[in-house]
Amino acid sequence: MIRFDYSVFRDAKAPVIPVEFWGRGRWHNLWVYVDSGASLTVLHTYEARRLGINLRGCKKFYIVSAGDRRIPIYLKTLRLRLGRRAVTAEVGFCAALGGAFNLLGRKGVFDKFKVTFDDRRETVSFA
Repeated sequence: MIRFDYSVFRDAKAPVIPVEFWGRGRWHNLWVYVDSGASLTVLHTYEARRLGINLRGCKKFYIVSAGDRRIPIYLKTLRLRLGRRAVTAEVGFCAALGGAFNLLGRKGVFDKFKVTFDDRRETVSFA
């Protein structure tokens, strides 16, 4: 089992954890908000540059937000590592995250781990 303590995020404790993503021939440590409501892991587009990913080579689709605003998401299959366990997951890249956090979503992660949030102990674990 891999257990992470919650981190301070916007003046409160939240399931914000370090996850490693493979790119440019090495592991990169990124902070992500573990979000059981997110169907997909989504990172800001500047993380794609950090990982050496050219978004032009990625599959592109759109999500529609309030006000019928179409937001592009660029998909890429990546290796990521939680603790010592590496998995492959489809990751979306989006410039519209603004100042929001990178999100660790369900697809490719929650189907490979039993994810448990313990708000009383302020931990999230992956078994």
